[in-house]
Amino acid sequence: MLSKKLLTYGFIIFFLSGISFLTDAQSRKLQKAQHDLKNARNLLNSLNKKSEITYLKYQVLNKQIKLQQILLKNLKTEIDSLDFLISENTKKRNELEKTIKSLKNEYEELIFYAYKTRNIRDKTIYIFSAKTFNQAYRRFVYLQYLTEYLEQTTADLKEKSDSLYLLNDNLYIQKNEKLELKEKQTDELLKLNGSKRILDNILNKLKNKKQELLEEIRKKEKITAALRKSIKKVSANLNKSKTKLSLNFEKNKGKLPYPVKGIIASSFGKHTHAVLKNIQINNDGIDIATEQGENAKTVFKGEVVQVLKIPGANKAVIIKHGQYYSVYSNLSDVYIKKGDKVSTGEVIGKPDARMLNFQIWYQNKKLNPQKWLKS
Repeated sequence: MLSKKLLTYGFIIFFLSGISFLTDAQSRKLQKAQHDLKNARNLLNSLNKKSEITYLKYQVLNKQIKLQQILLKNLKTEIDSLDFLISENTKKRNELEKTIKSLKNEYEELIFYAYKTRNIRDKTIYIFSAKTFNQAYRRFVYLQYLTEYLEQTTADLKEKSDSLYLLNDNLYIQKNEKLELKEKQTDELLKLNGSKRILDNILNKLKNKKQELLEEIRKKEKITAALRKSIKKVSANLNKSKTKLSLNFEKNKGKLPYPVKGIIASSFGKHTHAVLKNIQINNDGIDIATEQGENAKTVFKGEVVQVLKIPGANKAVIIKHGQYYSVYSNLSDVYIKKGDKVSTGEVIGKPDARMLNFQIWYQNKKLNPQKWLKS
């Protein structure tokens, strides 16, 4: 009986110790969603200062809506978790109260008069009424142990019960805060849906710019071909054994800084063009939409092996990190040259038209940059 109560008590302590970790982890997700959404909103506000209808504006607003949906999903998860924790804590609190009451009843039934009278003589009578000396000694030890155990256990259980009450109060406050935030974000989502209807009009207007869009696609294909050719050339005589720099680069997978402040407007790989539905886009990297005037920076230390000026397009930089390469294209200005040693976070140029294409290659194999950048 006693071991069962102690087991219950231990589980409650364990349960309490895990609560803060769970809530903190979810809060970090919520904060990230809010941060990403803020970046998208700022970028869109910047783009809206110009009345010109562009494909980039469509991409950014679409991205903003997706981020809003992610935020709402995280909010729902947070609220559901809070509901679960409140329910579980209430159950554990009730269990604690029952345990305290049960212990008191059992103990008071045995030595009720001793606690009421505080009379040493009564305890002495209980002890010396034993039939043998050994029985008397066991009664003495039993009373002493039980007194200390009850006092300590009751104090501990009451402390945990009070903690649970306080925790529930905090959880209810948090839940109300999250509900208010969810209501606010739901309102914003409704506004964004209205913006999406406006975006549909923009989309229809962009369809009338089919030739311009096709020309832009051909230009990007030209840049892609030039970059692939350059990567193949610089990796042709590459030492196939992994260097220390290669291994250090690998260790930083998922930890690399963004090459420019902004949001991912176009992801890695094949996908259908948002306007020209019969056109498939093959992106060897990711397109990062950014504010006007932002600088492009290196994601890891290395050596500049190529600075390209692509005819009819902008400039591109290829940086070697052992057997890995990072590629930065659509740069209007470049501040480094071939052969330069660069460090992590060093400014290398300035993106043109608020967009940077960023790629990562291993030898002559293209990789998904999103898996390498810090989330």
